[in-house]
Amino acid sequence: MQKVVHFIVVVLLSSVKFIGGPTLVYLNGKYEPEFGFIQANIAIISGGMLGVVAFIYFSKWILKVYRDLRRRARKFFSKHERRFYSPPVADVTADIDIHYNYVEKHEWKKKIFTPRSRRFVRIWQRYGLVGLAALTPILFSIPIGTFLMTRLEHNRKKILLYMFISIVCWSLLLTSLFELTSARTIHDILK
Repeated sequence: MQKVVHFIVVVLLSSVKFIGGPTLVYLNGKYEPEFGFIQANIAIISGGMLGVVAFIYFSKWILKVYRDLRRRARKFFSKHERRFYSPPVADVTADIDIHYNYVEKHEWKKKIFTPRSRRFVRIWQRYGLVGLAALTPILFSIPIGTFLMTRLEHNRKKILLYMFISIVCWSLLLTSLFELTSARTIHDILK
């Protein structure tokens, strides 16, 4: 039963933060992995693809809920906000009097570009969908990378294919590295 729970935890962790899956498989077992190489890869790949499928097909709904919550929060805070004042003006010719001018409305500034969004655009312009899919499991998280891919590419089958190839390659590479560097393998080599 504990092995099944551990398998589910690895799948769920891999669906959100891909690199956490192999790390959990190999570091949780105290240098003796609880799963074999094949079982670990099945858990990690299925978790990664679960995250990709969930965020491809539910990203519009997630974005709608996010925008609705954001709109409600702004509406709530605009009703209940503290009054905003201009910077104080000191009159130094006489006794010091501080005057505040009341500002009627606080404008919410929308960020157009952030360093992270610039990085995504740069990768998209240089390497396209292939480059973004290749870097998503490791450099970006699966939710963010998949969400951006659905905004930039409308062919969902293409996104699924590229992400599947990327997740399989990264899973095999990471589990192989963990297998080679685990104490069990080193102990076997030294014998």
